[in-house]
Amino acid sequence: MDKIPTADDCSKLIKGISVENIEIDENGHYDPKQSPDFHDWMVNG
Repeated sequence: MDKIPTADDCSKLIKGISVENIEIDENGHYDPKQSPDFHDWMVNG
């Protein structure tokens, strides 16, 4: 690593990452239709 990233560098890096609020029921399940990005990550990594 040539330099240590600044707070501004980190902010720019994560700016484009999507955010989903995942509702998990009492059995630990979620609705894949309400949280498609999370579901894709869980299935495909």
